[in-house]
Amino acid sequence: MEALAIALLSLLLMSILSFLPPLLDGIERKVRAKIQSRIGPPTLFQTWYDLLKLGVKELKIPISGESAAFLIILSLLVTLMSLYAVVYVVLTLTTNVDLIVLAMFLVLVAASHSLGLVASATTSNPFALIGSYRSILLTVLNELGLVVGSFFSILSGLRLVTNYSISTLIIYLSSLAILLIATYVSSGRLPFDIHEAEPELASGILIEFSGKLLGFYIYTHLLMRYVLSLLVAIALATPFITSLPTLLVVFPMSLLLSMCFYLAYGVVAALLGRTRVDIGVRTLFTYYLLVLIVLVIFTWIGI
Repeated sequence: MEALAIALLSLLLMSILSFLPPLLDGIERKVRAKIQSRIGPPTLFQTWYDLLKLGVKELKIPISGESAAFLIILSLLVTLMSLYAVVYVVLTLTTNVDLIVLAMFLVLVAASHSLGLVASATTSNPFALIGSYRSILLTVLNELGLVVGSFFSILSGLRLVTNYSISTLIIYLSSLAILLIATYVSSGRLPFDIHEAEPELASGILIEFSGKLLGFYIYTHLLMRYVLSLLVAIALATPFITSLPTLLVVFPMSLLLSMCFYLAYGVVAALLGRTRVDIGVRTLFTYYLLVLIVLVIFTWIGI
């Protein structure tokens, strides 16, 4: 009965939180404009207005783009499922993290990314294909960091609660560093939006989308950004669950942290420029390699 109650509560909270990402994007746009000495959108709800305007426009499916339309909608559904999974993890954080749900969440995140990339690759537009290949190159490298960072940060964070040691703390901090970079890269912010790295790509993998399809694509992207921010909030809150023993404290704190990370990522992106494709991938690979070496050494010492 308790599991059923948590599942139903997760569904309710997922339904509520699904309206939050476009609002956070509106706030991010305002903050980014302030940093860059611009006026920015007229209201914090501008992203919602943009999505609603796309929703009422005529639906135009490009030639041989039926499969792309199906994959975009499927990607949205998978992203909503990943939001449900990460909310479920938050609700069970004070008792025992369900590793099966966490693994399912990571599979759903990878599936959402893959569906979006495949959708853009099926449009047969050469510019979209170039953008897709660049995104695939970055995603294949980054998904490993996302998986390793998620599991090790949460598991080592739980271990800190029951068995504190310097090696465990270093493992936790190293895996948290991996998770921070992996979620930032997955959010598609500068300098890692390399699918749009050249002017001739004309918005890269979005070039064939319009109307409702473009709205679904943008909303899915914003929703995934928030899901990843909530994952980082969980990893950061895990070592403090003994001092925050009730769900009424853990969930609001995780929600607040997720919004802070979402906006912090936006501030970082406003201060950076777009990188070259080869430099971006090489830099990311070097960073992951160094942190993984530290992680392996201290995991071995801890054992």
